[in-house]
Amino acid sequence: MRRSTSGKGYIWILAALLLLAGLLVWRFRPWEAGIFEQEEVPAEGDIPLTRATLQYYIWKDEEPYIREVVNAWNALQGREAVVLHVIKNSDHEAWLKAYDESVQADLIGLRGNSNVLELQQKGHLLGLGPYIQKSGLDVKNYGNMFNEITCDGEYYALPTRSTCWALYYNKTLFDQKGIAYPNGMTWKEYLALARKMTWEENGAKIWGGYYPPWNYNMEAAQNGYYLLDDNLKPTEQCLAMINSLYQSGSHVPYAEIKDRGDDCRYDFEEGNIAMIINGEWLANMLLEDEAAGKSVPEWDIAPLPVPDNAKGKISVGQYQFAGISAHCKYPEEAFAFLEFLCGNPGAKIYAGNAVIPAYYSDEIREIYKEALRGKNANVFFEAEKNQEQPMWNGYNRLMEIYTKEAEAYLMGEISLSEAMEQFEQERMVLLEGP
Repeated sequence: MRRSTSGKGYIWILAALLLLAGLLVWRFRPWEAGIFEQEEVPAEGDIPLTRATLQYYIWKDEEPYIREVVNAWNALQGREAVVLHVIKNSDHEAWLKAYDESVQADLIGLRGNSNVLELQQKGHLLGLGPYIQKSGLDVKNYGNMFNEITCDGEYYALPTRSTCWALYYNKTLFDQKGIAYPNGMTWKEYLALARKMTWEENGAKIWGGYYPPWNYNMEAAQNGYYLLDDNLKPTEQCLAMINSLYQSGSHVPYAEIKDRGDDCRYDFEEGNIAMIINGEWLANMLLEDEAAGKSVPEWDIAPLPVPDNAKGKISVGQYQFAGISAHCKYPEEAFAFLEFLCGNPGAKIYAGNAVIPAYYSDEIREIYKEALRGKNANVFFEAEKNQEQPMWNGYNRLMEIYTKEAEAYLMGEISLSEAMEQFEQERMVLLEGP
């Protein structure tokens, strides 16, 4: 016999359905997706549902962790809301120079301040100030460099991750020599230690140090001096210091590594280099190589050596960025993803991949430390970071001019005074130009 349902039973079913509908509406917050108007500022971590499909362009090095962030966002959206396009590292600069509205990008990965300025000057980036003000982002979590990345008083990109230079060392070689592991020291003390850590073994050279062949103004930047300053003496002293490293017999010669670029990590992995100057990205690369089964010496991290007059642990670094195209048809939805990428959710994913996010808290710091598997991650968080490059239009060109003269000097083709004189002459033409 069929059981009848009373009117009271129907009321309870209806009430349950209404409650469930209310919970679903609250969970997905359609007002934050622009479906309903609202004035309330969302709390950090609220994830709106979006309708558009956004095109996001990045360079190859960024793919592993950004793809993980994109996959997490798409999973929350229940669809492919962001499509990732990966450009070869070597092609990224040319791609940016040729970029125009026809590319139909919504989100763009930007390497440092110079890329932001390049697209901002061409009118290709959306100003983010109003979106940041309405968001739940706590910009204090970006650290001390965040106030130095505005263009004409506006933010045109948000930082995704933060670079920081440090000193990596081979623990096995230090144990073999019975010398204490490096800690905070000046550049002069670093050179003295590198000399102690240089020897020959079974006909093979053990090198005390390795200075990478591309950052030729590091010590000056630690003191807050850049290539556009009136006083270029700190830059000249920095270049002389770098040359003294290469000429000391304790460092792998410049001529041997001039074109190594990021491949210097493989040199360190050979196991015959006691110390190497490099950025936080090297930690991620060494861990990836270990996970892939490659032979990697036992290593750890110490603070970057500092100038003689430095007070405290001073390093240099810069942000990597993501911006919204000025031609994006869905800026609200693009910023919703940008807030996810550059805020707390994305930062946790970055940290879990042993990559330092620009946005960090105590929780994110602990995630990063765990990802580094016992290495001295505090080095990166305790350092006071100066910008590696200032936010100044044309600084990239200054770097090209200076690098050309620095390389000629380090190769022994010209003297230090000739290098600086030629740089100053070309710099003057650039600074006085239209």
